[in-house]
Amino acid sequence: MTDTAPSRFLRVLLRADAFTTSTLGTITLVVVLLTLLFTDTVAGFVAAVVLFAAWVAVGWAGRRHQRLSGRNGG
Repeated sequence: MTDTAPSRFLRVLLRADAFTTSTLGTITLVVVLLTLLFTDTVAGFVAAVVLFAAWVAVGWAGRRHQRLSGRNGG
C-alpha cells in the first residue's frame, strides 16, 4: 500500500475506468463499438479496435491501481 497521491494522468485514467465499469458507461461503449463496426468502413473498424484497446487498457490500469493500493473492492 502506498500513501502517495496518484498523478494527474492516473486520476484521469481512474475516472475513465469508473465510467466504463458503470452500467451506463458499458452500454455506451458497446453501442459506440457496434456503431463503428457496422459502418462497413476500414476507418470505422480501426476506430472500434482502437477504442476497444483503450477500454481494456483503462480497465487494466484501474484494476492494477486497486490491487497496488490495497483496495480490492470485493
